[in-house]
Amino acid sequence: MASVDPGNSTRSRGKAPRSNLVVRRCGLQQRLARRYATVTQQVTIGGLRLPFTRIADPDDMTRHMPAPDESLDEPQWQPYWAAHWDGSWAVSHVLAGESLVGRKVLDLGCGLGLTGAVAAAGGARVWMVDAAQPALLFARLNTWPWRDRVHIRRLDWRTDRLTPHRFDLIVGADIIYDTDDWPYLERFWRAHLSDGGHLLLGESGRRTGLLFPDWLGDRGWWVEATKIQVAQCDRPQRIIRARRGD
Repeated sequence: MASVDPGNSTRSRGKAPRSNLVVRRCGLQQRLARRYATVTQQVTIGGLRLPFTRIADPDDMTRHMPAPDESLDEPQWQPYWAAHWDGSWAVSHVLAGESLVGRKVLDLGCGLGLTGAVAAAGGARVWMVDAAQPALLFARLNTWPWRDRVHIRRLDWRTDRLTPHRFDLIVGADIIYDTDDWPYLERFWRAHLSDGGHLLLGESGRRTGLLFPDWLGDRGWWVEATKIQVAQCDRPQRIIRARRGD
């Protein structure tokens, strides 16, 4: 089992001195600690053992979630990024068993960053995007050991694109629960999957997850849906793989 210590990483973007990297990482941790109650734990995914920092009580954030304000020109994402969804555990376990070295991977709706961290630990070049700015801070911390091959940015899949980038693999965990998002996601995927690339989605068992494969298949995609059981989840999780049929 491979264990990763963020403090012992020697690779860095820009070849910054180790002392500067330690200061930067500590500064990021302190920035998060000032705003949120967090906990860091070691998680085991396949043959990897990774440190993972998350919100200590995401349910508390949900209880204090403000009512949506339709007058604001801002995505209504709060506070869903704060929870670590079961679909992410499932996608992470699948990624841990795949050959990812050198592949270009997009973690769409990355949340706290576990799936992107697993992909980067497996040797992929990873882009991590989310509409929620706070999520990106956690994603940056949780992928710190692989920062030389991780790119993080804010993105709304309804309006934004990552032109000119195309990806061998686009992953997403629990991002298809809202049927209103499906057309936007499908267009985004078409714009950013490379020829021969495919989707890997995790879904926690909602009714919309049952309907989604047929919906996507009706739009010319090859789709395969299976279930897997992972140690961190009480019930089997749905894994959806898809690629363009054109």
